Amino acid sequence: MIVDEVFHQGGPGSYELTRVHHSDGYVLRVRVCHDSYATQSTAVAEVLTPLFTWTIIASSPGSGWHRTTPATPPDATPLITVADEVLQRARRILPVPPPFTTPVR
Repeated sequence: MIVDEVFHQGGPGSYELTRVHHSDGYVLRVRVCHDSYATQSTAVAEVLTPLFTWTIIASSPGSGWHRTTPATPPDATPLITVADEVLQRARRILPVPPPFTTPVR
């Protein structure tokens, strides 16, 4: 379940999609950052730990997907497939149920 989604366009060729998911007892954040250069582009999935820190559990370098994305998109659509792939990889890595109980604030 997607809880929050933010799309941001920066300078020429620079844009980013951030999604927060609640999945199988975890809070997962997926960030896909597109830059003008593939080597500076990345996609990561992070899990929120019981200490309220983010830990990277899956990633995808821009070299694998950069050429399939436009330099200036009208919206987040070109990054959604990349975000979904990294999220699915993260979900396969994490144990279900979580080995911890997330503290309640």
